[in-house]
Amino acid sequence: MLLDANILGRKFNEGLPYADFVVEAEAQGYRGPWDQRYQQLALDEEAQTLVRSFNRRLNMLCLTGMWCGDCALQGSAMARIAEASPLIELRFLPRNETHAELIVKAQINGGFRVPVTWFLAEDFEPVAVFGDRTLSRYRAMARKQLPPQHTNVLAPPPADPVGEVLREVLEMVERVELLLTLSPRLSQKHTQEVH
Repeated sequence: MLLDANILGRKFNEGLPYADFVVEAEAQGYRGPWDQRYQQLALDEEAQTLVRSFNRRLNMLCLTGMWCGDCALQGSAMARIAEASPLIELRFLPRNETHAELIVKAQINGGFRVPVTWFLAEDFEPVAVFGDRTLSRYRAMARKQLPPQHTNVLAPPPADPVGEVLREVLEMVERVELLLTLSPRLSQKHTQEVH
């Protein structure tokens, strides 16, 4: 799933910022869930402080379905996080034949799932890939679909399922940000730029 920086950089530049992507979703009749989730996912002060403390540039490229509820949830969470930091750039690509090059390489468990998000360093080197649903969403599905003997070991349902997805996405972004901050490759690159 990790593609090279050239392909990912090119695709990132083809991607749409959140607001433009939502306009495209509206043209296809899918804007409602995106607006609803965006309104539900405002960052609290603690999360804003965390995101503002990030010190490395991070590019996020999300291959997503406009029709997909989990895409609207994760995409809106990412948009809120990106808005809180001038160092985070977020772009969306619709899952369609125009982006087949990414779709074919983004299979999860042998299927073409969405969303799939690539976390990229400032020079578009791939850092991490996150795809499909978050842990809390899978737990919710398991509670509904599996027999009780399989679900009695699951964590209890969160009081705020939408907020829990935001927390999970923020943890992923923080993880990647720390990886970039501690990266010997980027530290060396920035040291060389100063001298």
